[in-house]
Amino acid sequence: MPKVRVLSFNTLVRGEPRVRLRALAEVLADSDYDVVCLQELWIPPNFGLLRSLTKAAFPYAAHGPRLPRITGGLLTLSRIPLVGHRYEVLAAPAPWRRDLVMRRGVLMTRFNDGGEFFTVTNTHLTPNRPADWSKAAPFTRVQQAELARLAKAVRRIQSGEPVIAVGDFNVPRDSWLFEGFAAASGLRDAFDGDAATTFRPVPGWDGAALDQVLVTPGVAAKAEVVLQDKVRMADGRERYLSDHYGVAATIG
Repeated sequence: MPKVRVLSFNTLVRGEPRVRLRALAEVLADSDYDVVCLQELWIPPNFGLLRSLTKAAFPYAAHGPRLPRITGGLLTLSRIPLVGHRYEVLAAPAPWRRDLVMRRGVLMTRFNDGGEFFTVTNTHLTPNRPADWSKAAPFTRVQQAELARLAKAVRRIQSGEPVIAVGDFNVPRDSWLFEGFAAASGLRDAFDGDAATTFRPVPGWDGAALDQVLVTPGVAAKAEVVLQDKVRMADGRERYLSDHYGVAATIG
């Protein structure tokens, strides 16, 4: 496995996203990340803006279909050449229109770094808005089903090459749901169980470790929580880049 730096970040679609995306593009250009996996880029103008601002630093990109919205809201940027990519829907058909349009799923991208190959999966699963991940909670069945489909998608890669799975899983790292996914996928938690929040705390909730990095067992990986501080925007204000923090890892 070549040594790579990977970032996963939920960009937050609400609250003046274009102002924050411009600031994010500057942060990414100055970073040492080789692969960047972004979520919540459903809206084509927002997607197009960020892609145009990152092309110089990250010449390679993968995403799903772009109409009527960016499928899954996922974008994977890279300084490393891509071999190919594919998108797979994980969310079951839902009666509410919003989720039908979002088509939440996983973006699987294969890379070639000087003759060494690996795959990165980028995902954003359905949020558990009550924040109740107990086994008795009705909504956990939805997330459990999505995680089972994601685990199957990871196992189907079957290339014998390293796999890095990242994204906003919307399940806590110290939950039974995440433990079940790790076991079913055969991947290892790069945080080694550290459950420091990746969601910026708000009054009444201290957040949870919802954003994840997992790797093929035997692959060296050291993960950390990043992008936690406010950033100065083009209008002079200092703001957080998102309601999430980023998760990054040095792998290989």
